[in-house]
Amino acid sequence: MLDRISGLTWRHPRKILAAALLFVAVAGFFGHDVEHHLEAAGFTDPSSESEQAGDLLAGALGHSAQPGLAVLVRAKGGGPLDAADPVVRREVNRLAERLAGSAYVGHVSSLTAPDGRSVVLTAQLSTNDLEDKGGLADESVRERVTSKTLDVRYGGYAPSFNEVNDQTRRDLNHAELIAFPILAILLLLVFRSAVAAMVPLLIGVLSIVGSMFALRIMSGIVGTSVFALNITTALSLGLAVDYALLLVSRYREETQAHGFTFDAHRRTVATAGRAALFSGLTVAGAMAALTVMPQRFLYSVGFAGAMVGVLSALMAIFVVPALLAVLGPRIDALSLRRGPSVADTSTRWLRLARAVMRRPVVVALGTTVFLLALAAPLVGTHLTGPSAQAVPPGQQSYDTNRYLLEHYGRQVTEGVSLTVHGDVSDEALATLRETIAGVGHVDLVAPFVRASDDVAYSTAALDGPALSDPSQQAVRDIRALSPPEGSRLLVAGNTAGFLDEKASLVDNAPLAIGLIVLLTVVLLFLLTGSVLLPLKTLLMNTMTLAASLGILVTVFEHKVGTGLLDYPGPYSVEVTSLVFLFAVAFALATDYAVLVMARVKELRDGGMSNEDAVAHGVARTGRIISAAAVMIAVVFAAFAVSPVFFMKQIAVGMALGVIIDATIVRALLVPSLMRLLGEANWWAPAPLRRLHDRFGIREGGEPQVPAESGLLVP
Repeated sequence: MLDRISGLTWRHPRKILAAALLFVAVAGFFGHDVEHHLEAAGFTDPSSESEQAGDLLAGALGHSAQPGLAVLVRAKGGGPLDAADPVVRREVNRLAERLAGSAYVGHVSSLTAPDGRSVVLTAQLSTNDLEDKGGLADESVRERVTSKTLDVRYGGYAPSFNEVNDQTRRDLNHAELIAFPILAILLLLVFRSAVAAMVPLLIGVLSIVGSMFALRIMSGIVGTSVFALNITTALSLGLAVDYALLLVSRYREETQAHGFTFDAHRRTVATAGRAALFSGLTVAGAMAALTVMPQRFLYSVGFAGAMVGVLSALMAIFVVPALLAVLGPRIDALSLRRGPSVADTSTRWLRLARAVMRRPVVVALGTTVFLLALAAPLVGTHLTGPSAQAVPPGQQSYDTNRYLLEHYGRQVTEGVSLTVHGDVSDEALATLRETIAGVGHVDLVAPFVRASDDVAYSTAALDGPALSDPSQQAVRDIRALSPPEGSRLLVAGNTAGFLDEKASLVDNAPLAIGLIVLLTVVLLFLLTGSVLLPLKTLLMNTMTLAASLGILVTVFEHKVGTGLLDYPGPYSVEVTSLVFLFAVAFALATDYAVLVMARVKELRDGGMSNEDAVAHGVARTGRIISAAAVMIAVVFAAFAVSPVFFMKQIAVGMALGVIIDATIVRALLVPSLMRLLGEANWWAPAPLRRLHDRFGIREGGEPQVPAESGLLVP
């Protein structure tokens, strides 16, 4: 297959580039406005108890029990309000009518603060999707509910989440403005040619535009999270740098030996193209595993990541070779001063690899202990989830929520919804209310109100923050109560939703992780023909991931270095981010493993011993992977400017994972473990060996072997 692709890209490069431009034009035309078709994050599981409770109550009552949106009314300038003034009362009533007529608002209540200095209008929404439709409600309310005589502010879960979504969209633009110039400068320094440096950026743009087109199609079929745009941009640029760097570097290496000939072109596609293809497929497989998760946030970024992996691989084996065929010697045009190229064997990496392999046991044990020490904070981590805490300081709802909490209690912004479904008497409901009020950390419980003959509801308030441990335990205790005979008690709200989110991740994550592991093992086996190398890769990827997450806990929970990140809290790790980071960090770690193992196997198949192949494979890929890691870390770090706490955590976690894997793991663990395993690295049972002989993909052409190995160089 790769031989045919190399022939096609050599004979018809301009046609392929024209087809790529046509694809970009079509994809850009249909996908340019994808942002307007995407929905909010989507952290909830539609099948969870809290979601079922919301759907049940919305069907019976027409709206939710707890407020999804609150309008705070004070005197101009935010001062005290004379709620008894007839003029003020008329204006507040007018605002309440405007609020009731807003989109997705099902019911409006009015509450005056105990000190009489403000009024809050609470809106129970007619939708259970507070993350997405709640945002539309918020926009409608902000447009309709305004006053020339009073100060009007907006708070609650829906406005908070809407502001977070808007901030995320702005962060994407900021990250692109930061990442692209820095990336261009780094590429220029690495490639030492302005023409060559443009190749990764071009491939990145092609992947981004293609992925946006795919997301636009997906959004017409199923609800798709806006956060998929962020992973599309970051991962597209990262993989574009990896693959373009790999192919251009190998092309320079081959042309030094064979000139700007078809033979050099074919060897580049057959070796570097093969590695890029396998890498893209492993990234796509790891990300696609997230599509089994029920949360809109996770399955959306899983689909986006899978499309990026596939598109980046296709661009690497079609567009990059076509560009190289057209450019020829001009790939080095507009060069900077001379210096070592990433295509050159690094003597430092070669010496390091040989030094590591002289003491493999000591290095392997020392590195493992070090990574486990970095991972240790994971044991006692405290998880958090989406809530009003996600709103960064400076947003309008941040101050409003704090005021509401201080002056009205938690029932306005963090109420616990209680729904009883079944034929229950008023006396039984009153008894149930008293029982719930006696649960620890329950502050108050409103009387049950009937929504229909078989549905009644109430709202409770807890004495602590929604996602605190005592509040979570209180909801667990309420759920453990025995409801009146012939009925069921359903608990919803922010706290219950967080408990359900964690339970859903525990239930569904094993399937996603199992698929990631299975796909990784199968693809790496097809690449190497070995059983042990895929298992070793899984082990090293796990070490990388654990160490990265351990540092993440140290920073964001134990507050080490948060001042440098301008991070005000919450001081916990967002639970959904852990699943996301597992998939993406695992995919990128496998990406680097493929780049190294493909080169090592190529050299070994060319006649080198296991030790020589490992040393020269690490030396040949050392500069490439180091440069790629720095650049992809820059891309992810650009998203760390986001004030949204879970976006900052994801950005830092991804940058850490890339750097740890490209340095500690590739420099120390890879050569030490491959030295310890020796020829067993390439072992497989006879049936699997025959399977690989039949289905495994090999590069066409003979690989070039360094002269110092003592073997002939073709």
